Order: sequence, then C-alpha cells, then structure tokens
Amino acid sequence: MQKKMPNESSDPNVVLVPITSDKGLCGAVNSTIVRQVKKIFVEPNINRSKYSIFSIGDKGTSGLTRPFPDCLKTSITKVQMPYNYPTVMAMAVHVSAFSNDADKIVVLYNEFKNAATYYPRQMELLPRKRFLESMAFAKLYNQTLPDKNTSNTALYELYLTSNIWVAFLNSAASEQSSRMTAMENASKNAKEIFEKLQLEYNKARQQRITMELVEIISGASALDWSNILVYLII
Repeated sequence: MQKKMPNESSDPNVVLVPITSDKGLCGAVNSTIVRQVKKIFVEPNINRSKYSIFSIGDKGTSGLTRPFPDCLKTSITKVQMPYNYPTVMAMAVHVSAFSNDADKIVVLYNEFKNAATYYPRQMELLPRKRFLESMAFAKLYNQTLPDKNTSNTALYELYLTSNIWVAFLNSAASEQSSRMTAMENASKNAKEIFEKLQLEYNKARQQRITMELVEIISGASALDWSNILVYLII
C-alpha cells in the first residue's frame, strides 16, 4: 500500500533562501530579490516567527538585515565566481541542516530569459524530514537493508543540490547579463556627457579667443589714436 505524503501544516515553518550577488553594478538584480522577500512579509496575518531567512550573497544580506533582523538567521557571502557544483553542494548541506525542522524551503532567485530579460522566481523545496516521509516507495524495500536510509539521504542531497544549482546558474546568468547591460548604458551615458562637455569647452574656448582678439584690436586702435593725437599736438 502506498504511503500518503503528510499534509502540510496550516501555519508552516518556512525557510527563505534568497540568492543574490556579492557585487553591485548589475542593475536591479539584487534589489528585485530583496523586494520579493519583503513582498512575502506584507501578506496579511503572516506570522513572522514562522519564517527564517538563510541569505546567500552579500547584497541580499545587506538589504535584509535592517528590515528583518529577527528573521535573518544566517548568511553565506564571498562566494567565488564562477560557481561550481561542489561549492553549491556544500551550500546545500548548510541549507539542509538549517531547515531540518522546517516544513518548506523557498528559494528566491532570478530566472534568466535572455540577455535583456530575467524574472524573479520562487522555488519551493522539501526539507529533509518531509522528503524522507514522502518517499512512499521506501516501504516496498526490506526495512533491514543497511543502505536504505543512506540511499534516501543521498537522493535528497542530489534533489536539494540540483535545484539550488539550477537557481545559482540562473542567478549568475541574470547577474552577468544585467551587469553587461548596465555597463553598456553607463558607457553610452559617459560618452554623451563627454561630448556635451567637449562642446561646452569648445564654446568657452572660442569665446575666450574672441575676447582676446577684441582686446588686442581695441588696444591697437587706442594706440593708433594716441599716436595720431601726439602727432597733431606736435
């Protein structure tokens, strides 16, 4: 007989895992994730004590520390790029241990669409306890098999790491594309400002040259008149 998955609590313990970057100059990539977290907490009748934040990335941690000091429990920063699977696996181990008593894990990240577009997404994942409880097919195996628990645990690690890995790849692609767009816009704006300042400089330079010529001509004319007056007096 197949085991039914346990019903989710009406007031579940939720672990939020926002993924942001450690560096700026990438448009609204990081602020978008921070806004998504804030949007969750403005829902009516929300019980803040049931929410814990496991922040990944310095920008997200900085943006969430002040509004949610009671919910931000831990964070991981200074993650070296490019990301690799072993690094994400180590993070998944920390997330798994942190969410051991939770009912739900929600990963917030930016989903890459193309070089100019990305969308904020929320990926709901099962914590270890609920995942193992939902393994209905485990009942089909002999309970005395020594590798049963090991197999289920390894499967959960693969499940959690793979999903977080997907979120990391999308976040990294969104970050780099947004940074490329931001730098292109910054270069374009800098070029326009340079051209404007160059034009103003040329105008000021021309005005100064004109004034100097006028002064020279005026001085020469005054000198000519003074010579004429002296000649007449003599």
